[in-house]
Amino acid sequence: MVADSQFSSENVRGFVEELGAQPVIPYMSSHRRGEDVLRVDRFFRVSGPVEGRRIYGLGRASVERVNSRLGLVGVCDFRLRGLRSFLVHVLLCVVSMLLVAVAALRRGRSWKARSLYSFWWGRS
Repeated sequence: MVADSQFSSENVRGFVEELGAQPVIPYMSSHRRGEDVLRVDRFFRVSGPVEGRRIYGLGRASVERVNSRLGLVGVCDFRLRGLRSFLVHVLLCVVSMLLVAVAALRRGRSWKARSLYSFWWGRS
């Protein structure tokens, strides 16, 4: 499981390990000084073990792509009040993004599974 350094706590790391996953979470600059652990500086440069840097880079890139696509389906254009309403709005945006991917795969157009704008329903 890849997460940003704000999730760097022993509780989170322990919970991830209990679930059977490996936590790839950079440590804060004030923790584990002098040890070769995964860190991210203020310019978003990653340092630490090679395998940890590779996994963190792949996971971060994937999340940023999803966040970008969610912006296209309206996650940024909410005019709601309350956490519950906001949660429903975000989940509907995620579902709509996933429905485009499912429709593209079912129609045999896998290259359009990630494209929210270029998937035209009327074209064959």
